[in-house]
Amino acid sequence: MHTVSVGFARTSDLDEVVDAARMFADNSGKADALLKAAESKLQEIAVDKLGKDWHEKGLLNVPSFYTESSDGMALGHMLWLHNCLKAFGMYEFAKDRYEILEGVTVKWKKKSFEDNKKKCLHIRFMHSPFSNSAHPGRSFDATVDLTKALKDHYNPELAKQKLAEVHEWLKKDAKLTGEERAAVGWSRGYNLTTWGGFSGEVISISNILLGRMGLRDIGGPTKTAADESEQMRELIRCLSSVA
Repeated sequence: MHTVSVGFARTSDLDEVVDAARMFADNSGKADALLKAAESKLQEIAVDKLGKDWHEKGLLNVPSFYTESSDGMALGHMLWLHNCLKAFGMYEFAKDRYEILEGVTVKWKKKSFEDNKKKCLHIRFMHSPFSNSAHPGRSFDATVDLTKALKDHYNPELAKQKLAEVHEWLKKDAKLTGEERAAVGWSRGYNLTTWGGFSGEVISISNILLGRMGLRDIGGPTKTAADESEQMRELIRCLSSVA
């Protein structure tokens, strides 16, 4: 987990957040011990689900999306999403991120690689419509020969298989039922997005934050950032008054 959004309807909803902050500030070593124990369990699960060889070498010697042999595909990112699914069942997480890659593929034209790279793979994090949320690169394209791209991988055929699989699982028109997800171990464990403390209609933190906020200016104390912040505050005030 690298991003946490915290919403609350009552003071007690912040108890665990405060405890986590106190633990982080504690220099006794307790937090490190808990972290190492959690990491060890996650590593054991990953090795068990992925196999020792793939866990250790599966993401090595994979070219980036800036390398012509990849034809702009985010190969390493897609293989990592495959790992997240197989090891931890992180379906919504993986599908959300794959959708970003598909958005780039839609804009990928049959021009030279350099022309496409300049237009579609320009990294500016949230500033670029082609590389939103810092996940640049495009989705899997079965028409591209990846023999050269994966020539240094320890198991090129397995890597190709996993790339095709993750595309089939996560592409836009792939709809898995609850039963199908349960059969492969991808059932939703917890839904932490609902603010159940409000009466009447359920308010989703995703609605409040507009997905990834949708803010264009995140570079510092600029007028645009100030204006967008005020717009966000006003939106929250309006939604709060409705609730």
